[in-house]
Amino acid sequence: MKKINKPRDIEYALYYDQYIAMVPTDISVLDQLKTSAKEVTALYKSLSAETLTTPYAEGKWSLKDLLMHLIDVERVFVYRAMRFARMDRTPLPFFDENEFAKQAQADKIPLTKLLKEYNACRNLTLAFFNNLTAKQTERSGTASQAAMSVRACAWIIMGHELHHRKIIMERYLK
Repeated sequence: MKKINKPRDIEYALYYDQYIAMVPTDISVLDQLKTSAKEVTALYKSLSAETLTTPYAEGKWSLKDLLMHLIDVERVFVYRAMRFARMDRTPLPFFDENEFAKQAQADKIPLTKLLKEYNACRNLTLAFFNNLTAKQTERSGTASQAAMSVRACAWIIMGHELHHRKIIMERYLK
């Protein structure tokens, strides 16, 4: 897969440093997204129905909610990247991840369908970023009242997933 350079810290809001810092720099971010999808799919397939629907603490999401959250965030960031790559200068708003999770009702969706949606989303993400030129990945716009580049979106998607995989291992599967 093609290489998308790591974004400079002026290409995204400071908040996203925590995610971008988690992404290894020695492997293409797109290769990491492809590999991670296989690992997430295998992990989720290995878990019991009870584990998938039991939050680790009161008021927290289930693992199915978390998977839908990964899908939703990836969609939002690819949409942002597409708008910026196409030179759309319209500022894009915040989104409420908790409201998204509440409305998605992921615990009611069979795991096979959730994983199919997750992998379809990832395949579209990879196709989109693979078709961009280096110049397009450097374009930027405004999202959530902050500057954001196209390439930052790819790195944030990967780092966000790594962040949640760490939480899964430390809090759900300990």
